[in-house]
Amino acid sequence: MRHHAWINPPCPQLPDVERLYDHTDIESLGGERGPLFYETALHYAQSLWREGFPAKSILLINRALSLPLKADEPILAQWPLPYQALVWIMQNRVEGQFIGNPRRHWQHLATRMVEPNKELRTWRAWACWYLAKTVLPEADFPSDQKQIREEQIVEPTHDQIADYLQRLSPANDLAIWQRTLESIHGVKQPLSTRIRRIGADELPMVQKLGHAIWFAYYPGIISDAQIRYMLSVWYQTGNMAHEMQARDVWYALVEVEERGAVGYISFEKLALEPVLFINKLYLLPEVHGHGLGGLTLRWAEDRARDLRCKLVRLRVNKRNAPAIRAYLRHGFHFTEDVISDIGSGFVMDDYVMEKAVR
Repeated sequence: MRHHAWINPPCPQLPDVERLYDHTDIESLGGERGPLFYETALHYAQSLWREGFPAKSILLINRALSLPLKADEPILAQWPLPYQALVWIMQNRVEGQFIGNPRRHWQHLATRMVEPNKELRTWRAWACWYLAKTVLPEADFPSDQKQIREEQIVEPTHDQIADYLQRLSPANDLAIWQRTLESIHGVKQPLSTRIRRIGADELPMVQKLGHAIWFAYYPGIISDAQIRYMLSVWYQTGNMAHEMQARDVWYALVEVEERGAVGYISFEKLALEPVLFINKLYLLPEVHGHGLGGLTLRWAEDRARDLRCKLVRLRVNKRNAPAIRAYLRHGFHFTEDVISDIGSGFVMDDYVMEKAVR
């Protein structure tokens, strides 16, 4: 037995090991791709984690998840599908130990999967991606926006992943994945919401929300100086009231029961095209993840139909990955890249996105 001075404490969601594992442990199994392979991959993952190689450990957990083991396999009763182990490793990552970018890793894996068991493995990869995006800060572990833009990739929602896991899994993926998510942030309760068009007298609330949201959300995407400049130009109540009068711009508040206004949207029907153009759509960060963005987009699409528009169009900062992800999920697609000079030495570097209204 090869004893080793471990660097990291054991991951409690993986079987502990008393020796180093390496590639020969996998190679010795030959073509076996059943319970023994699964157990060996988990031991190997623990060994790599304890040696201080979290990125390599994640790769071995991927290999364990590649197997279509059935729910009644005894090994799964002892060592369930390792979604919780992945979360534990990401949450307990050690500074200086290479972990790579798990979020981007699973994005690539899910979109480039090959046989065998392609569909199951694809949606398990998306399930791991969802865990990574929940646990890891996006500023430090960004998605691959270049691939998303060039391949028009739509990152799936929680419900889509859950549906595919339920339909495809021969084991109990969905229950374990859901429990893992609940262990991270609990169960999010639905919010009772309404969207209400407002008049010029309520624009001070839009101004107040705009300042709170922009200073909470945009640092790291644009500079503080540009945030202040854009707020000073676009969020003066007099300027917004003039938009309402001169161009028939709509403003609406997104309101949650017992909390009041948590966001806003503004849009207009373009004069020369049958297009509803969204100028602003912002929500307080604390209500992100409750579906309010999608609800607001659907409300805007209903107004587009009322106004006999054929398209909904918007601009989004190229570095605003969460917003881009939301728009893609709701059927928007990229149409062009635009850089606009907005004065005082600042520019807007955006994607234009649009969606057909049916």
